[in-house]
Amino acid sequence: MTVKALNFTKKIVDDKKMALQIGAVGFSQEDYGTYILYGLPMAPYTINDILKEMDEEIVKIQTDLISEKDYEKLQNKFDNNYVNANASVEGIAENLASYYLLYGDVNLINTEIDIYHSITREEIREVAKKYLNPNQRLILDYIPTAKSQN
Repeated sequence: MTVKALNFTKKIVDDKKMALQIGAVGFSQEDYGTYILYGLPMAPYTINDILKEMDEEIVKIQTDLISEKDYEKLQNKFDNNYVNANASVEGIAENLASYYLLYGDVNLINTEIDIYHSITREEIREVAKKYLNPNQRLILDYIPTAKSQN
């Protein structure tokens, strides 16, 4: 899904100039994970305008297969993250500890990349259909208060 964040950025930030920044972050947890889409709207646009654009892109993911080019970019991103995460003794130790603690299998350090490479474009579409639905989300609109004049 990271590639879609890049598509969001191109469309909403670069082309339409609706937001200062937009992105997507996934947090894997022991039981359930969280997928966060965020955006910082630029006036005169609001978070609702950005949400509408995001929803349009999500519907595309749910109905169409991502392009071969985006799929390749996604695979390359996984490869890059895997290499970077295991490029130091500290990174390897953290990964071994996580694999043991969360999955009881330290050998995942050797097979994790194969798991990512086995994910198909069809599976990406099906997961988007299952999890990226308006009735399964929380919308947080953070608006800072004005400074008080003391």
